[in-house]
Amino acid sequence: MIIKPRVIPPDITHLSMLLKRLKPNHPVTPQVEEMLSTKQAGWNGEQSLDFHLDYLKDSPIILHNLRLHDGHHFFQMDTLLLFPSFILIIEAKNMKGQISIHRKKKEMRRDLEGFQDPVEQVERQKDLLEEWLLRHTGLKVPVDFLVVFTNRRCVLEFDSSDPSIHEKVIRATSLVGAIERKKEFYKEEVLTRADMMRIGRALAEDHQELVPDYMKRFNLSYSDLQKGVRCPECGKYFMRRAKRKWICAVCSYSSYSSHEEALREYAALVSKVISNKEAQEFLKISSRHVAYRILSAYARSTVGGGKYIKYLL
Repeated sequence: MIIKPRVIPPDITHLSMLLKRLKPNHPVTPQVEEMLSTKQAGWNGEQSLDFHLDYLKDSPIILHNLRLHDGHHFFQMDTLLLFPSFILIIEAKNMKGQISIHRKKKEMRRDLEGFQDPVEQVERQKDLLEEWLLRHTGLKVPVDFLVVFTNRRCVLEFDSSDPSIHEKVIRATSLVGAIERKKEFYKEEVLTRADMMRIGRALAEDHQELVPDYMKRFNLSYSDLQKGVRCPECGKYFMRRAKRKWICAVCSYSSYSSHEEALREYAALVSKVISNKEAQEFLKISSRHVAYRILSAYARSTVGGGKYIKYLL
């Protein structure tokens, strides 16, 4: 049973919006493309696990992409499986190439690139989750983990300092077998189905979505963005408002709702509130009455009043 389903991460959504909105040939475009590619690869790797999870004999409670606060900082987990006898954290890694994990040095390397030891990373998640469970539910539940490499085009190498490394770091094709072995190890049932549901709902309710600010991260300003409404057919920012609909000056495609995507991009990249004047500039509308009708229909609510009114997107 999936309590918290897997959804496209805000990172990917916001980076995609930014990439479309950046002015042509902007110098930061290659960096945005690289980061988006990395995020999408990770997302694809997480999604690929669902195929294997469908083959589990039992039906665990599943939560995807959890971000919890430990009282000081946030910690994130790709996938969490709740069984009657234990809870399993799955950390997905979609990497290709020659991957070397050195437990003694506490590092992972791919060619000349260095990364955090994924086992150490998930061990920390395990400790924090155990503390969270005790603090929020009063229950002591065994927590275990698996680091799963999802890309077929990777070669895994381990040092010999951790003899149990092969039970901690696996390929996706070994996932079901590895979980079944964990279930054999944790034989004593410590949770009822009601306990599992209570924990699952508490975890889902305590999840806090990360709202990325890539404008700040890439040191961008409003002037770096293209203005206007993007044509969903040809991708050009040449849609013009005419008789309550949008018409593309390049390909003549027409739409009644193309401004909605533009306002979503404004909310993600610029601000969640917008004035009539700001909407006119961003959507390239000359009439404040047209901007008023659009914002009144689209906005969730308003703040302020009179000429200082702003619309919550």
